[in-house]
Amino acid sequence: MNTQYGSEFTRKLWTDLDHILLVYVGAAAEFALVEENHWLFYTEKLPSAPLDRLVSTFVWNQKVMTTSRCDAETLAKTIREFHHQVERERGREEGGHPKISNEAFRAVGAMLIEYALLAEAYLEKREVSAVEKENYYFDQVGFFQAMGIDGWEESYQLFHENHEQEIREQLKVNKHSTDLFKSYRKDLGAFRYGLLVQFMAWFVPDPISEELKLKKSAWFKPLFYLYPLLHGRAVTKIIHRTLLPPRVLKGLTAV
Repeated sequence: MNTQYGSEFTRKLWTDLDHILLVYVGAAAEFALVEENHWLFYTEKLPSAPLDRLVSTFVWNQKVMTTSRCDAETLAKTIREFHHQVERERGREEGGHPKISNEAFRAVGAMLIEYALLAEAYLEKREVSAVEKENYYFDQVGFFQAMGIDGWEESYQLFHENHEQEIREQLKVNKHSTDLFKSYRKDLGAFRYGLLVQFMAWFVPDPISEELKLKKSAWFKPLFYLYPLLHGRAVTKIIHRTLLPPRVLKGLTAV
């Protein structure tokens, strides 16, 4: 029997655009501080469309969490092959046999885990249960392991504790952080970028916000606390069209 991959809770998170957008917000902030992700800049040039790279990651994860177990294994191999192609291209340009580290893959996986759960707590205004956290964690980890990414903790609680420590002790502004945020601004425009930065400031863990020097503006506070009340209503479609570049919205709703 070719059953669906993942739990009902996992599929709920990855079939709701607001949940995906908040993973997008959190990951865009944390990604800028993860030095292991310097592989993305192997030509020493900023990617021309960093937001598209993030969207691509989320779209693939959405496909995985809404497909059959058999197809999920095929997707895992396909995604890993994309990264092998990046490694081969880098090898042709720089020589040698460069590899994207397990730590770089794991850092992105951690973002997909943590920010989806933070999004659920924020949007539904509730504490996510321990059972839901464990189910979601193992759904994600099962797929990451199929990609060949290892080093995962035996429980969500242990993973969460270790990730919190990594955020406090390891995530620092690096030589690409500022350029990445400049690229976000160029890609989004001043208005959308301003909203993105404010959502980051109010949404991401304090150590990340402090390291990036994100300032919480008082004018944004009521909007941040109002948004969950609008979640699931027709007005959110208008908000999505206002906040997102058309190609980004199309990419995130294509699955």
